[in-house]
Amino acid sequence: MHIKTMLAKARSDAPISPTEARDAMLGCFVTIHGETLKRGAQLLGKPLSDEQTEQHATVIMKGLLGPSWDRPTKQALAAARVRMDQKMNFSQAPQDLQDLHEQVCNLIVSKTA
Repeated sequence: MHIKTMLAKARSDAPISPTEARDAMLGCFVTIHGETLKRGAQLLGKPLSDEQTEQHATVIMKGLLGPSWDRPTKQALAAARVRMDQKMNFSQAPQDLQDLHEQVCNLIVSKTA
């Protein structure tokens, strides 16, 4: 999975490009919010596979980033994370999970050129 590779790169010491940062953040969303997406789909009677969950998260993030999808900025990525967390009701998640997610996303944004 490309986005998980980008997430690993973002957590390393290697520099990352804006599109790699976008993909890493998407990987974080899929990792953190994927179960929520799957549960919601299950409740609607339409279970999602891992691949479908990734595709669904990509559609949501593309909508949040809009025209900056192909050339995301630090500001656009930071704003997209906040809106995605709100959209997914992330404030209801356990505090340790919220903290880890925020740390990883902030790291990704901070490494974006």
